[in-house]
Amino acid sequence: MNENTQIKNSGKKIELGKKGEEIAAGFLKDAGFKILKRNYMIGHSDIDILAKYNEFLVFVEVRTKSKDDQGMPEDTLTKKKLRRMKNTAELYIAFNHYEGPARLDAVCIILDNSDRINHLEHYEGVG
Repeated sequence: MNENTQIKNSGKKIELGKKGEEIAAGFLKDAGFKILKRNYMIGHSDIDILAKYNEFLVFVEVRTKSKDDQGMPEDTLTKKKLRRMKNTAELYIAFNHYEGPARLDAVCIILDNSDRINHLEHYEGVG
């Protein structure tokens, strides 16, 4: 794979991720979540979606793949990724002096070549 192909693939991956985050935000809103922030950066990490659901502050990781990709998006929620999510959430909580209940969720999506949803799962309390 040459450098131009890598850049092109990287751009497609970023675009796919943004589409997935839009879909996830809409899905969560429809499910009664109040979206507070999106793509919130803390140091070198980010929170894809920060939401409120009932009394919970919810940190949501969105994992999106195309139907042509190998494996399921859930497969990318490794122990390392979950640890990073937890650390980022803890930083947010500390910086903002939040004292209520919080949890980590994930929304995993597979899109077909026409950006139609082939798979969407919402996992509560992943970390």
